[in-house]
Amino acid sequence: MSAFLLLGRDGRRYVVPDGDGLVRVKGLGIVDRGNMSINGYGTNISIAGKSFLLLPPTLDDLLENLSRGPQIIMAKDAAQIVHCLGIHSGSRVIEGGSGSGSLTVALLNAVLPIGEVITVELRADHIRLARENITGFGLQSCWHPVIGDVRKPPAQESADAMVLDIPDPWEALSSAYTILRPGGMLAVYSPTINQTERTVVAAASGSMLHEKSFEVILRRLDISEGASRHSFDTIGHTGYVSVFRKVVP
Repeated sequence: MSAFLLLGRDGRRYVVPDGDGLVRVKGLGIVDRGNMSINGYGTNISIAGKSFLLLPPTLDDLLENLSRGPQIIMAKDAAQIVHCLGIHSGSRVIEGGSGSGSLTVALLNAVLPIGEVITVELRADHIRLARENITGFGLQSCWHPVIGDVRKPPAQESADAMVLDIPDPWEALSSAYTILRPGGMLAVYSPTINQTERTVVAAASGSMLHEKSFEVILRRLDISEGASRHSFDTIGHTGYVSVFRKVVP
């Protein structure tokens, strides 16, 4: 990964995108990456008279600094999708729908350095935004975007896992069955319970075994001596995740 994290004395975090020489940092302006590459992680650098600690960014840092267009799949959901599908370095993953690329970034972070994420997206503008984020984070080496319809799988395509973030995922179940290797895993992300129900019911008539459906609610803590409590900034419902496995009759 070629991005850097700048941690200010005030606790603010800025992700410096991949690139050479001068690059634009969201919320900070134009900075020179050259000095960062020379100094390396763990050093202090000065930018416009302010001191920053130079660190490697975590996946959480990257997703927090994503350029957004369409609604993103948040880190709490992306982490569960990667976990439930067993995605690891070397996995080959088909992603249906790119959005702004938040889940794509999480998938790429998991499959590097020898895996592959193939993103199939109908809209060229979504692919452009996803590419901007993925390239900025230095994750493009394992990414293969395709303008097309994931409901109609390309010939001879195969994958270890598949993720669908489309309005009608039940229409892509036969595509998933065709693409996935025996035992391959599928995750479907849907914002409404109606979509989730329809997908699970449709899967029951085929050979995709429904393993579980769930949502993730994240409640942060505000910690201070003698006054720690649950935060009021709970991240509640964002979407439902359904997990399936391809079984061969």
